Amino acid sequence: MKLEKSSAIMVLGVAGAGKTTFGRHLASALKIKFLDIPEFVRERKLYSRYDKKSQAYLIDLRKISIAVGAELMGEKAVIASIYAFKPRRIDVEMVFVLRVKPTELIRILKERGYPPAKIRENVLAELIDQPLHEAVNKFEADKIIQLNVTGCDLSKLALEAAEKIVKGDIKVLNSEVDWIKTLEEEGSLERVLKFIESSNNNFRDMRSMTIK
Repeated sequence: MKLEKSSAIMVLGVAGAGKTTFGRHLASALKIKFLDIPEFVRERKLYSRYDKKSQAYLIDLRKISIAVGAELMGEKAVIASIYAFKPRRIDVEMVFVLRVKPTELIRILKERGYPPAKIRENVLAELIDQPLHEAVNKFEADKIIQLNVTGCDLSKLALEAAEKIVKGDIKVLNSEVDWIKTLEEEGSLERVLKFIESSNNNFRDMRSMTIK
């Protein structure tokens, strides 16, 4: 798939999925701009305030869409974001949704020092395919590529993805992910469910706080 002017590749996924690492390497391989949305939001102060309880910036995705659209006008870019959104006047050519096995995600987020509630929030989102559902609701289904990045070298995967994009056969990298089935077969589903149980009732409220 050839990228046109003022176009972008979105890289989506929960915290800890490797969006920034994968996205940065992908942009480098394609020789186009890279934009990390959390960093962009902080630098441009595109938030109303920081909520300590949810440990998230309160943002307005419409404002971010406009700002990103203005930033990338006339350019090609890879955009890494936890939220699925369409940059204003920028054609989104394809969308990568990075998927990480929940058991591995728990380990990654613990190592990064995330508080338990935040870890559970992201693990639940990954378990129920939240990043994929948000992508499907925002973009055309044929533009979405799921990548199971569990245990992967993200720099090598990004290079492979870039080569496939240039050749026009990126869809061969698409993964069918069913974490509930996978964890059940491994005998670890009950352990993961117990881990996230305490945050289950608050999940929707916590995520909605970050979007106005």
